[in-house]
Amino acid sequence: MVSPVIALRFRDTTPDVDTIQSHQHIIMRGGAVWWGWWKKDFEDDHSDFFKSLPEGEELEVLILDRSTQRMFRAISIAQQIGEGAKPDLGLVPSYYRGKAHDVFGWFLLASLEQIDYDDGIGKRFGDGTLVNLSDKQAEPTPVVVEDNSRSRKSSVLHLSDLHFGAHYGFLVQNSKPEVGDARGTLTDCILADLARIGLDGDISAILVTGDFTSNGDWSDKLVGDVVNELHALQKALGVDATHIIALPGNHDVQRYPEGAQINIAEISVNNQISYQHENQYRLFIDKLTNRSWKEPLDYIQRVKLADADVIIAVLNSCRILATKWTEYGYVGPSGLDIIKALGNEPVEMPTFRLMALHHHLLPVTDVETPNEKGVTLSLDAAKLLDMAQEAKVHLAVHGHQHVPRLSRYQTIPLMGGASNPPMTIISNGSTGVSADRRPAAERNTYCVFSFTKNQAYLRMRELRSDKRSGAELYSGPLEAEPAFPS
Repeated sequence: MVSPVIALRFRDTTPDVDTIQSHQHIIMRGGAVWWGWWKKDFEDDHSDFFKSLPEGEELEVLILDRSTQRMFRAISIAQQIGEGAKPDLGLVPSYYRGKAHDVFGWFLLASLEQIDYDDGIGKRFGDGTLVNLSDKQAEPTPVVVEDNSRSRKSSVLHLSDLHFGAHYGFLVQNSKPEVGDARGTLTDCILADLARIGLDGDISAILVTGDFTSNGDWSDKLVGDVVNELHALQKALGVDATHIIALPGNHDVQRYPEGAQINIAEISVNNQISYQHENQYRLFIDKLTNRSWKEPLDYIQRVKLADADVIIAVLNSCRILATKWTEYGYVGPSGLDIIKALGNEPVEMPTFRLMALHHHLLPVTDVETPNEKGVTLSLDAAKLLDMAQEAKVHLAVHGHQHVPRLSRYQTIPLMGGASNPPMTIISNGSTGVSADRRPAAERNTYCVFSFTKNQAYLRMRELRSDKRSGAELYSGPLEAEPAFPS
């Protein structure tokens, strides 16, 4: 008799390796293959479930990839879970055989056959890699972070691409400038400029769209510099730490040392097993915002302003791909689920919907050249834009290439389909990177979005590191009609 089924998630992330074929080949050659469960540190180990299994009983396993909508049925004739697992390495695919000691769990599969895909099962994973299907839970509800009370303020501050570390253009907190250095701290410069436009007392939340660091430097000193600076800014603006809304950039999940000679396949396997590249960002966010490092990186945050609600789909566009380069963006099915859920959020006040990620949805440079290092667009940009239109997103914001730009996007329906309102896409450029890392003639920039019961107003401004007044790149209302309670 087959035991209650489980489902395991996989994705082809190692260059030139087909995960399923690699395992099926060993089954054909040796009669069975060990499939590794690459459990992430923040997810449940399901120890009670595995202890409850009768010894020696076969286990039915579903194995699926949401990104390609493939599903396979397998029979596991043995399992080794947790510390002390010692699979027969001759029955482990060669591309991760050398890391077998770091894999949390193993399933000895005697068969592996493709079946029809069921996205209802796929949606139950969230950020995890294993689902116990004997637990008849519904698919997980998207995480929604919501204020307990309404603010008297009306604005959201948007920063991006701070690049603390080697490429940071401002002084850090408690540092002493050298003689002739006119720079101030990021906090001092932002406060001075907000005061010029009368908004220093009107900021309710701070949204940061990635690249807190430079080249994945998560040293204790750098983490301290970032946290100290953003906490100083948050306190000076009267913003609670829970209203620092953050998402990762490609520099925050750097997967290899800059300039290192690397083995692409080895790095890919190591990151999939250890997830250290993402764990460091998660621990940083825990310290910065008091949001648990185990929480999903894709979520919804509702900010209750004086006269309107702003609900934000916070998206992780820095997932692993089958390449050594981290310039590529990819949000994936979990993020698409969040955008869809955004459109279904209740409307109790005049409400604006906003989508935030790090990578681009539309080109911002003169030429987007495909090369070994990759392009800067999110690879699933078309899906993201389509889903955002369906969810009636008003504004999409991002950073990444240090180029400020405003665009308006609207699909033209085919075959008599329904039309959706246009969406404004705001590329915020870089708030903190040094001049040598900005495209020629580009400035450091930041944005302030102010919301009333019937209007979204944007100010995009230059931020000078000497606290002097900079240029105003844009100041005006955006084409965004809020949703009203029915």
